[in-house]
Amino acid sequence: WYQRRVREAVVSTQSTGTPQTNSLLTYHSPILRAQPQEETEAALAKIKEWQDKIVEAKGTDRTALLQDMISEFSLVYITDGDPLFDHKHLMSVQATEALKLHGIARGVTGYMMLDLQSDEELEDTLVRISGCTWMPQMWAGGSFVGGWRDIVGKHNSGVLVDILGGVGIRSKLKGTYY
Repeated sequence: WYQRRVREAVVSTQSTGTPQTNSLLTYHSPILRAQPQEETEAALAKIKEWQDKIVEAKGTDRTALLQDMISEFSLVYITDGDPLFDHKHLMSVQATEALKLHGIARGVTGYMMLDLQSDEELEDTLVRISGCTWMPQMWAGGSFVGGWRDIVGKHNSGVLVDILGGVGIRSKLKGTYY
């Protein structure tokens, strides 16, 4: 039920071409619930703008474009496929779930989730920039955090709470387990 409703909300957003928020999508993120609707809509529009820029630049060297994107957002999460529905890489689910536990969701101001959409050329560029062959990858404050193993390891040790705090995103786990 939940996945079907989220999929419908995502399809609704994609079909209209304008970012929309849905109460179901924002339910699990206290960060989104505390954020004004206008900020969420602006954040979703910014994500779409960057995703479109990167897709339109296909066939060119996108190194500078990716570096600009990484430096513009506080937190960048790069995956191949939608982590909610596309489980090509089962381990990416662990990293995605770790971020969800911290309250990170699409629409949080300063957060960018880039879907490679099986673009091997783009993935090769990211591997060159990061030096890491694992997807998903995470960048915080313009610095490379790591691939899925690093993300999960930093979550398990509590370091991810500090990384998020360092870029201005308060983890919902702050003060609970960590």
